[in-house]
Amino acid sequence: MAITHTKKTSGFTIIEMLIVVTILSMLAGILIPILDGEASNARDARRAADLRTVSAALANYYERTGAYPDTGGTWFGDAPTYGSMGYDATGYIPGLVPNYISALPKDPDQNFPSATDKGYMYRSDGQSYKFVIDTAQTTFYTSNPFYDPSRPITGWQVSSPGGYNW
Repeated sequence: MAITHTKKTSGFTIIEMLIVVTILSMLAGILIPILDGEASNARDARRAADLRTVSAALANYYERTGAYPDTGGTWFGDAPTYGSMGYDATGYIPGLVPNYISALPKDPDQNFPSATDKGYMYRSDGQSYKFVIDTAQTTFYTSNPFYDPSRPITGWQVSSPGGYNW
């Protein structure tokens, strides 16, 4: 009598594979918006920290010199409309680097500064200042401590009282 052995193949059937792919697609569809929102929150937290850091450095500068870094009352910034200035000693806040801050902040989103007028910018007449982050991606309300009345939908700002409405 001959003994027959049947060879059992292991693996997935096409139906099992389709079910797994479908489940993974559904999970990705749920997680991508959640993760995108978390990345946005992380960028917003970084921007808020940048505002606090620059504000502290400007207060220190003012305390030591009796004036804020002066731009002649015009806007300086990292976006092309405001001079495409960098983040070092010749950057958009003149005289602040390296004695008061190691480098000027740059937006954590790689899309900024934009090709036009969105990015970080600074204006001062020596006695008042305003530092703005304008990204077109933010939504702040009047209750937010960084609310910018000149850019109520897209801007975040810190300023001295005289520069608040610039």
